[in-house]
This record gives sequence, structure tokens and C-alpha cells, in this order.
Amino acid sequence: MVTFNWTCPYCGQATTITEPNYSHNHNVIGTSESKYDHVCIVHHAISCPNQDCNELYLSISLKEYRSRISSGRQIWVPSDTIQTWKLLPRSREKPQPEYIPEQIRQDYREACLIVDDSPKAAATLARRCLQGIVRDFWKIPAKNRGNLGAEINYIKDRVDEDTWHAIHAIRSVGDIGAHMEKNVDVIVDVEPEEAELLIKLIETLFEDWYVDKHKREQRRVHVKAIIQKKRQERKGAKLISEKVADVVATNVAHEPSDS
Repeated sequence: MVTFNWTCPYCGQATTITEPNYSHNHNVIGTSESKYDHVCIVHHAISCPNQDCNELYLSISLKEYRSRISSGRQIWVPSDTIQTWKLLPRSREKPQPEYIPEQIRQDYREACLIVDDSPKAAATLARRCLQGIVRDFWKIPAKNRGNLGAEINYIKDRVDEDTWHAIHAIRSVGDIGAHMEKNVDVIVDVEPEEAELLIKLIETLFEDWYVDKHKREQRRVHVKAIIQKKRQERKGAKLISEKVADVVATNVAHEPSDS
């Protein structure tokens, strides 16, 4: 029985997958006349057990189809992977809250979509996303806008050292895609792993800046509502106490005298 740990790329929930939520099989391609000789298609499908999600993860791989001897007989099995395609979800993007500006989220989504096919373009989009974040979150004045380096320097004293290094990493690698070298014979590539790291740094900025700020604001609103409620309760209790005191005083005034 198949059992393995898995984190859903849609909802982010870590879970354990068993066979009812997992499908894995292969289909032989009926021609062996290509340069790959005998090949097959293997699919991996996982349905998220989280009832609030229930999304489907699906990938297919082109694999060599090779024979081997097992228990004295020849069998054919999938072998080395030639190429893999992830079909669902379309990208590695994580859902981002709507209070992050749409243009910033769009640049992030597009970077996630092309990170494998064009890591240099993905790095450029991550750089553009960074500039949008810095301008929006830190309210960079118009007179200080234009050059990303200058805009980053504007907030240097307002961020911690780790964040500062992360910002410069995104900018530096993104510059490779955004600006052509003076010597066109010099080609600087960006690897998919490097572009993916930049995207993860963008996600960290989303979490550390936008999401944390939103949570603080929500807590502030919640505390304010509690204080307001308590004030109303205290005011109500005071009115009740005054009414009770009035009733008691009235009753005492109307009581017959013993004399």
C-alpha cells in the first residue's frame, strides 16, 4: 500500500497520502522509431484530502521503457526519466491576499508560470515585482522613484539586515535579465533554481510586510472593538446600577414609619 507525506501546492496543508488519493500508472507509446527508442508516459495524480481544498495535482513524465529479467522472465518497466511536465497546478504560485495590489500579484504569477521555461525572464519579473512592492508598501515619494537602487536605498534604515540582503539578491539577479551586457558576447544565465529562490524571497516579503501588517491591523481593530464593547457594557451596568439605586431610594421613601 502506497503511503507518503505530501504538502498540497494549493492550500499549503501538510498531510499523509494513501492510495484512495493517489494514482500512478504508465502507458506505452506505440512507436519505437524515434531517437528515444521504446518509451512510455507515466502519470502521477494526487487529490488533496483537505475537504476545503480537494484540488488535483497532476504531472506526466516521458520515460524510457526497458526490459529486465525478474524471477527468470523478461518484463518491461518504466526506466530513466527523459522529461517531466507538471500539468496541475499550472505553476508554483501560492495564493496571495487581495490587499496586495493586483499588478504586483500579476507579476508574481507570471514569474511563477515561466520559471522553468525562462528563468532569466522570471528573474526579471521578480525584480519588477520587488520594485512594485517597495514603491507601494513604503510609499516611495515620486521624486525618489525611477532607479530601483535609489528606491531600495531610500528604505535601507527601515528594514532588517536579512531583508536587506534578500532585496539586493532579487535586484542583482533580476538585473541580469533586465539589462543586456555591454559586450553582447558575454552571456550570463539564470538557472531555474536561482529564479525560484528569488520568487520565494518575494513570497517572504509578501508575508513579512503585507500579511503581517494586515494581521496587526486586524488585531488592532479587534482590540478596539473589545474596548468599545467593554465601555458599552460598563455604561450599561452603570445605568442599571443607577436605576436600581433609584428604585431602592423610592421604596425607602414610601415605607411606613414605625413611629
